[in-house]
Amino acid sequence: MSKKELIYEAALRLFNTYGFDKTPTSQIAREAGVATGTLFHYFPTKEELINSLYLQCKESMISRIFQGVDEEKSYRAKIRRAYENMLRWGVFAREEFLFFQQFSNSPAILDSTHEAAETRFKPVMNLVLQGIEQEILKGIDPQLLLNAVMGMIMSNVLYLMGRSELLEEPDFLETTFAMVWDAIKK
Repeated sequence: MSKKELIYEAALRLFNTYGFDKTPTSQIAREAGVATGTLFHYFPTKEELINSLYLQCKESMISRIFQGVDEEKSYRAKIRRAYENMLRWGVFAREEFLFFQQFSNSPAILDSTHEAAETRFKPVMNLVLQGIEQEILKGIDPQLLLNAVMGMIMSNVLYLMGRSELLEEPDFLETTFAMVWDAIKK
């Protein structure tokens, strides 16, 4: 694992545990097993670290969401695959998920970082727009529809933490997906 990756991992754990303000860079460097100067080589400020980490988590989420989606034939199956992928990402990339939950609306995340994250999220928005255009999904503001879905999915991930075995139960997955699907289908 690279030094940068070690810093990311340590920062994730510490920010999730203590928050941004109560996590000194010296503690991040110590947890990562690198010199403080090495941390500052990669991230000149703690603000740059948290913003970079936010984008890293968003990229991790997006890459996971779309695994196998193109292989699905129907639109509903594509959404179902993306839904299950998102649940698995949240449960098995727990630190990233918790960081994303905690810092999505934090003032520590710059507007420019949110804009860069939205650019990375365009494939998800395009999938929503496709469903609206094909009159499969409700014809409402796509951002509102996406926010509602993400809220439901995030709640389901939180429910699954400590219950990951439910991810292997088809009835559970079908029931929870049906709740999401019923909320967005036309």
